[in-house]
Amino acid sequence: STRSSAPNLPSPHTRTMSGADAFAEAAAAGLGGAFSSSVLYPIEICKNRLQASSKAKPAEGQEAAEGKPKEASMLSVARELYAQENLVGFYRGFQYSAMQSATEKALYFYGYTWILGGWKSAFGEPGTASSVLLGSLAEWFHLPVSLPIDAVTVRIQTGKGGEGPITILKDIVAKSGIGALYSGWEAYLVLCLKPAITYAIFNRLKATVLAKKAAASRALTALEAFVIGAVARGVATIIVFPYTRAKILVKSHKPVAGEAPPSIAGAVAKVLKEEGFFALYKGCVPEVSRGVLSAALMLAAKEKIAIAVRKAILQKS
Repeated sequence: STRSSAPNLPSPHTRTMSGADAFAEAAAAGLGGAFSSSVLYPIEICKNRLQASSKAKPAEGQEAAEGKPKEASMLSVARELYAQENLVGFYRGFQYSAMQSATEKALYFYGYTWILGGWKSAFGEPGTASSVLLGSLAEWFHLPVSLPIDAVTVRIQTGKGGEGPITILKDIVAKSGIGALYSGWEAYLVLCLKPAITYAIFNRLKATVLAKKAAASRALTALEAFVIGAVARGVATIIVFPYTRAKILVKSHKPVAGEAPPSIAGAVAKVLKEEGFFALYKGCVPEVSRGVLSAALMLAAKEKIAIAVRKAILQKS
C-alpha cells in the first residue's frame, strides 16, 4: 500500500507536549490510521491489484489476429475479485494493512517529535520550510518496521489467495534473502517528499484564495480548506505516482530462487518498454480518491480518539 504518514504536518509552533499528551496523540494517530485503512480497504485492495497488473504491447500483427486485449480497470478488477472470492475477497489481508497503517502513523509521530526536539535544541523554533523538511525526514522512522509488513500485505492483496503471511514471509526470505523484505525502499527517496509537495501546493493555493478575500475575512472556511487540501494532495500524488506504481510492482513480484529482487528503476524501465509512458499512471485516479478520503477519515477519527485517550489517562491519574 501507499500511504503518507503525514496528511497534515504538525505546526512548528505547537506547544511542547506532556508525556500523556504525546501518548494520546500517537495512539490517536495510529488508531485513526487503522480505522481509515479498514473502512477504505476494498478500494485499497482493488487499487493495488490494478497497479500490479501489466499488459505488454502486442507484437506486430498479433493485435489484429487476436483482437485488442481489454485494459484492466477498477471495475473489472472488482468484478474478477468478487467472482473468485465473493465479498470476503475485498477484505483479504485487511488486518495486516490496518496494522501497517497504525504502525506508520504512530512511529511517524514519535519520529517527528524526536527530530523536532533535536532541531529546537540546535537551532530554535523551525520555520515553515524547516518544518516541512523535518516532516519528510520523519517518514523514514517507520520504514524499518513497516516495509516488511508492506511486502507481505501487497503479496496477499495481489496474489490468488491461499497463502498466509508466514508462508509468504518464509518464501521471500528463503528465495531472495531478508533484504527482499525491504525491496522498493529506494522509492521512498521520492515518496517521502509527498507531504512537502502537498504542503507547498496548499500554501500557494491558500495565498491565492486569501488574496481575493476581504481584509475582514482573511481566513479559509472549512470547505475551502478541505477542497484546497484535496487538490494539493491530488497534485502531489500525481507527481510521485510513477514511483508508487513501481513500488507495488516490485513488492507484488513473486521471488525466484537465486534471482535478485527487481529494483524501482528496473520496474519503471520495464513499464515504459512494454506498456508505454501512460501505464506509469495506471491506478492513479483511485489512488488520489482513496488518499483524500483516507486523510479526511483519519483526521476525524484521530480527534475523537485523542479526546477519549486523554480522558482515560486523567481518570487513572
